[in-house]
Amino acid sequence: MDRVRRGYHGRDWWGCAREGATLRLQYPDNAPLQAWTLLCVARSGEDAVPLADAMLSERPGDPWALFARAGALIDHPGRGEAESIPAARIAQTALPDHPDATWLLGRALVVHGAHSEAAAFFAAPTGPTSAQLHALELAFTLDTPDVDAQRVFALAEQARAADPRCVDAEFLPGLWLLNRRRPAEAEVLVRRALELSPHSAAMHSTLWSAIRQADHRDAADKRAALEADMRLLLLTRGDAPEALMAARQVSQDMFKETYEALSDELVARFPDHQQADWVRYERFYALWQARNDRRQKGAPDPAADERLGRELDAFIARPPSRPALLGSAYQHRYQLVRDDEAAAPEALLAAVQAWAPHEQRNIHSLADAAVELAERTPYRTEAEAIARLALQRLDARVAQSRAAFRDQAAVDGEAAYLSTALHGALGAVLLAQGRRAEARAELDEAWSQGKRDSPKLFVHMAALAEAEGRIADAEALLAEGLSRWRGEEICEKPLKRLYQRQHGDDRGYAAHRQQLEAAVRDRRRAALLATAIAEPKPLSPFVLPRLGGGEVRSESLRGRIAVINLWAKWCGPCVSEMPALQDLADAFAGVPDVVVSTVNVDTKTDDLAAWLAERGLRLEVLLGTRYASDNGYNTLPLTLFVDHDGRIVFTHEGATERLVEEFTWRIEALRQRASAPTSELVRAAG
Repeated sequence: MDRVRRGYHGRDWWGCAREGATLRLQYPDNAPLQAWTLLCVARSGEDAVPLADAMLSERPGDPWALFARAGALIDHPGRGEAESIPAARIAQTALPDHPDATWLLGRALVVHGAHSEAAAFFAAPTGPTSAQLHALELAFTLDTPDVDAQRVFALAEQARAADPRCVDAEFLPGLWLLNRRRPAEAEVLVRRALELSPHSAAMHSTLWSAIRQADHRDAADKRAALEADMRLLLLTRGDAPEALMAARQVSQDMFKETYEALSDELVARFPDHQQADWVRYERFYALWQARNDRRQKGAPDPAADERLGRELDAFIARPPSRPALLGSAYQHRYQLVRDDEAAAPEALLAAVQAWAPHEQRNIHSLADAAVELAERTPYRTEAEAIARLALQRLDARVAQSRAAFRDQAAVDGEAAYLSTALHGALGAVLLAQGRRAEARAELDEAWSQGKRDSPKLFVHMAALAEAEGRIADAEALLAEGLSRWRGEEICEKPLKRLYQRQHGDDRGYAAHRQQLEAAVRDRRRAALLATAIAEPKPLSPFVLPRLGGGEVRSESLRGRIAVINLWAKWCGPCVSEMPALQDLADAFAGVPDVVVSTVNVDTKTDDLAAWLAERGLRLEVLLGTRYASDNGYNTLPLTLFVDHDGRIVFTHEGATERLVEEFTWRIEALRQRASAPTSELVRAAG
């Protein structure tokens, strides 16, 4: 049992599952061996719950069977969140003085419990401690924003002192260093961990990240080191899906043929494994991204869309182990039907109804689909059912976020955003049914949340105003919605159609729109400047690498106004607004007291310089993945406006259609503050 257990804690989950299966032939009655083998099976990506249930059936009430079932549930993608913690508590009651049971409960809390609950557990463990419990606390601590090096290495030393062969005592500090862009130091510790557990795919993958980030290696050296270590892993663990996936991921940019071959091998050899699910998902998603590129360029390709539809149908026909992936596939299938103007109403209804049972997270998108259904088809009763279903799932969605995130203020913001979207959508559906009073109640609820960033809400409110004969209010709402993110796309057509309904044609529309926007602009500026933080806090200090070489210290920004935009390549709104951000930087390039900079939070930045060059972007880019997470900057894009004294006076979450205009308003307000005489500032403060 100890060999299998050590393999598990050495992160060689496929290997320990296979070794455990072999050892069980020799020791079929060894319950701890069977239990730890099932934990290895679960962690390697297979569904071990049926095996654990069978063990419990064969050994009713056996403490190790209870232990096995709890461990299998922790890693189950569909049942872990609801069932693993109670099961782990039962296992600990059955094994009250065993450190493995204490560790198992701790892991269930770390993976599926609230942050506060896990923190309380480590503050006062409900059982004996062990090296693995110290390592688990270290893993939990790494996700805490304010953790420092002293705490990380103290916990690592506690684990190492309890067991000199504790793999995570070396690996986790190495991971912490890597996340802080100290790859050379990280590589030393990860290699030390691999000496203790040489076949772990997870640790080899981390070593490869350290190699790729290493400044002291040239491109040829990196390539050679990666290829050699990848071959070593595949030689020893080439039969493991996790090893094939790790090698596939590192091959994506550097060894294209190897990447494709490993993708094919994963799907062919392990068709039911979750790693194969990811390969299949990534394949149809690549086709989806290509479709989006074609649509943006105005170059539709019906044949390619048909192929994408077939890939989606094939993915859905073989459901993945992770419910979120299936929900995403159904959502994309619906969007294909939605974007087909020739699609029959019945096809749109079928697509939404097929998707709805599988969607738990993107409930705002499901609510949007209900509006589409109500406005494009006669199936308005069915649309209402979908909208109400999304609202029913709101509490569960927010509860998940409260358990997952430490920043409860951010969760409150998400709850308000979702409530706005869902009540707004239900209001629009009810309005389409002619139930005006009920629609007004739902839309008033949405408006009262204060999250008025979505242009869709302005469209819904304008539709209600028009239905009530308040045409001027409807026009003002749509004109204000134009300035929101995607406002031009969402509000322009309704505004123009409203004008046409009132005037019979669109002659004079352009001038009318300009008048409406001029009336809105002063209100927008006043409202925007009113969001200045009453008691600005200093920008958290940083020393961040600059893409292309060198580093930037936060102290260098003192005496200037700094606009700092946090972004990532995977964030669609971030990417969409970057040309406007470049325009802003160009506009202030000759202004010595203003600096426009960006912080990229992607974990993989090897191709970032080429990506920027391809898009003609010359922005200063700092690399700050950990800086963002340490400071709780979880919403992207996020822009910080820092005054001459280094204090954050404004923040802007999300993208905006009027970036140059709105950011300039903030910059000029900060410049005026800096140049205002002291007496004026005192009077302004009251």
